[in-house]
Amino acid sequence: MPVILQISAGQGPEECKKFVGLLAKIICDDALASGIECQNLTQFPAKNKNISSMRFTVGGKGVEQFRRHWEGTVKWIWQSTIRPGWQRKNWFVKVSFFDFDTRENADFKLKDLKIESCRASGNGGQHVNTTDSAVRVVHLPSGVEASASEERSQLRNKTLAILRLQEKLHLIGERQLAAEKESMWLDHYQLERGGELRTFKGLPPVEIISQ
Repeated sequence: MPVILQISAGQGPEECKKFVGLLAKIICDDALASGIECQNLTQFPAKNKNISSMRFTVGGKGVEQFRRHWEGTVKWIWQSTIRPGWQRKNWFVKVSFFDFDTRENADFKLKDLKIESCRASGNGGQHVNTTDSAVRVVHLPSGVEASASEERSQLRNKTLAILRLQEKLHLIGERQLAAEKESMWLDHYQLERGGELRTFKGLPPVEIISQ
């Protein structure tokens, strides 16, 4: 069962969303240095657009220790250039980890999925698969679909495609919940400010190490 890493700006402003992408790179670089596998699940927005949350699968030895180092609120001290002259300099995002079951959960049953293999395509040079190892998964009741072709193994692409499908269904469910029960949605996304686990400053962000 994979572990999902989520970086979220909650209901924070554009500055917090900007930090989501910056922190994602820092965390992924740390994962690589720690021997942790880190696979992006989130599609990036259009160029120069910030994103409110990102999700990754993480795995390998040392995941629990890696989790302890990152799980919690992360603070970024930065004089905003998005809103020049704005007095606020402290921005917060939340890093969360949780288990995700690719076999079956409340979002769907396996019998509701149509799973197809296909030939990968695109400008990937030698890294593009030349066999039918790419996988497309369709959630039949909703018509929502997701695909994966990054891995050479069809099984790994299948797992990644199912995770991406769950991500899409999860986001759709959240939007529906927001429309029906706004107060519950806001409570769900409440981001604790203060009591931060780690603090970064400047652009590019550099961690402030407590003495």
